[in-house]
Amino acid sequence: MKKNLQLHLLLIFLGAFFYFLANFHRIAIPGAIFDLLQHELKLSAPYITTFGAIFMYIYAFNQLVIGVMVDRFGGLRVMLTGGIILALGSLLFPLTSNILIMYFARALLGLGGSMFYLSLIREIRECVSDKDFGIAISIMLFVGYAGGIAANAPFVFALRYMNWRELILIIAGVTLIAVTIFYLIVKKVTLPEINKNVKMRTLPFRLVLHKKHNRNLFSFACCNFGISYTIQTIIGKKFLEDFCYMTTSKSAMILSIMAVIAAIFNIINASLCKICHNHRVRYLKNASVITFISLLIICICLFFNIRTSLIAIIFCVLAGNASLTSILVPVLHLTNRKMFSGTAVSIMNFCFFMMVGFLGTATGFLLNVFKPEKVGDILVYSEKSYLAVFGMFFLLSLFELYKAMKLSNKY
Repeated sequence: MKKNLQLHLLLIFLGAFFYFLANFHRIAIPGAIFDLLQHELKLSAPYITTFGAIFMYIYAFNQLVIGVMVDRFGGLRVMLTGGIILALGSLLFPLTSNILIMYFARALLGLGGSMFYLSLIREIRECVSDKDFGIAISIMLFVGYAGGIAANAPFVFALRYMNWRELILIIAGVTLIAVTIFYLIVKKVTLPEINKNVKMRTLPFRLVLHKKHNRNLFSFACCNFGISYTIQTIIGKKFLEDFCYMTTSKSAMILSIMAVIAAIFNIINASLCKICHNHRVRYLKNASVITFISLLIICICLFFNIRTSLIAIIFCVLAGNASLTSILVPVLHLTNRKMFSGTAVSIMNFCFFMMVGFLGTATGFLLNVFKPEKVGDILVYSEKSYLAVFGMFFLLSLFELYKAMKLSNKY
């Protein structure tokens, strides 16, 4: 029994490593190598931002079904499947320059990457006591966020010594090794029987979406998260280089700092909210105001062509301000019956990443509204292009503010 527990914990550790890799792929491409992809593939901005959007769309849609898969097949089976798909996508992406095949590889990465979060929560719940459950989850989340940290400054630093394709291939090889080890250990563990009674039903989704408070919360949350995460994963690094004249290394460092802030601020926001007597809705309303003011300042800088490093600080503020999962999840549990709270969380996750996908697609097209300037081998977008992008973010922050003000403390 003790040996089985040790093997189970080892599998959870490997699953957390897969979660790390999924977050790495989610953030590194196209954000960290936007210019490299654009120069090498000779593509305009909409095609490059689609690399990020495809990942997000697939990841988002799978959030609606992954909970059912975990309940039916168990977390370990789902993680093994996700690891195999992640490895295939990671291997395929750097081996081709065919844009359609590269998009397919990104879809595989999104599909595989979506299978770890809920699976890990399920398996951790089976292995640790109630007393240690929260700590174990926070460690798992930090490991995942570490993938986002590695996807910027460390990734860009490594590109000084090897081509991005070679680096992704090395990561693919490591993933394949980890999947093989996972499979060999799983064979020695007693897996639960497949629960054939668990089926996909629309009723929980309809009941959750029927509540006006839920709809307002989802609208607020997806705008708040979507703006920050689109900056972090798709356009932030390129913007800092083009508009703020930052070097690749410095802009990548800013994005890694954003990932660090996002990692720790779920804990900080939860603690601050507790100090404020758990007035969660009031805290969320304050967050919407911070988003609005932050984007207003960026738009003013763009309109008057003020190229300041203050924008990098604002990016970090947005990263911390968007780390509200530790507050949003308890609100969903308070506002929904216990049997539907898991469905509510899955819908919120869907909204998060669907919004990032949508904003990524829109960003690519808005950048192309005004013709970029070619500087050497790099396309540099003007302040007008970025004003169009951040103007869209600003309008979305107005909608976020409106939805936040409609939230009520009376659940």
